[in-house]
Amino acid sequence: MRVLVTGGAGLLGNTLIATAPTGVEVHATRRRAPVHGAAAHTVDLADAAGVGALLASIRPHALIHTAYGKDDPERDILTASRVVAEACAAAGVALVHVSTDLVLDGEHSPYDEGAEPAPIDPYGRWKAEAERAVSAACPGAAIARTSLIVRADPPDGITARLVESLRAGEPSRLYVDELRCPIFVEDLARQLWEVAALPHRAGVWNLVGPEALSRFTIGALIARRFGLDASSLVPARSGDHPVPRPRDLRLLTLRADRELKTRARTISQALLPAGPHPAA
Repeated sequence: MRVLVTGGAGLLGNTLIATAPTGVEVHATRRRAPVHGAAAHTVDLADAAGVGALLASIRPHALIHTAYGKDDPERDILTASRVVAEACAAAGVALVHVSTDLVLDGEHSPYDEGAEPAPIDPYGRWKAEAERAVSAACPGAAIARTSLIVRADPPDGITARLVESLRAGEPSRLYVDELRCPIFVEDLARQLWEVAALPHRAGVWNLVGPEALSRFTIGALIARRFGLDASSLVPARSGDHPVPRPRDLRLLTLRADRELKTRARTISQALLPAGPHPAA
């Protein structure tokens, strides 16, 4: 099986490469950052000719689309997702498109896989548009809605910045009134590999952790993981944010529970202290 992973230098893309099942030949796209562990291909995912030529060259059986960008979301989220989906449909490539819980409004939880997008923040709106474009261009695509993605060793970028602030004793404002279902990146990657291998994968998959937590609680768990003082964490309320934010994004993983073998761990389990960590 040959699989192309877009965004191979990112947190999820890199983990997909590292957790690829035996017998899978992995290729990955990149923009600027280097890719490790897979054959890397520099391509503009918003360029239909370039993406089509890449698929014709690699001839993958499946494509897992993790790449996105926030600086130019129309190009790097919507257009790139549509181009990738159209290219997969034309080449007969199975597509797994990674989306987000932020396509939902946070007012009608818990959400199952049939929940219709109703985003209230800008990023969620672009990702909802991308979902619609992907489904229209490639009806057989899997749409994987996930949540906050966490890695401890080495820590993901957001976690690493929080650890630095905790070590310095600098205040970190974290929301106490938003609920999401964070997932450990290795668990998400393994679930995505399972979805990619299924013969009937089309439609929405909720791939999130089984535990609904606030960012403040996650911050406290990270402090515990690294043996740091959590007293510099400052409770904040999302209602004070100038841009509306969804309050409660609990997702039901009914389809994953029924069809996948990998079970996502709770973040409180995954972030148990692994041993002593230096405080400086």
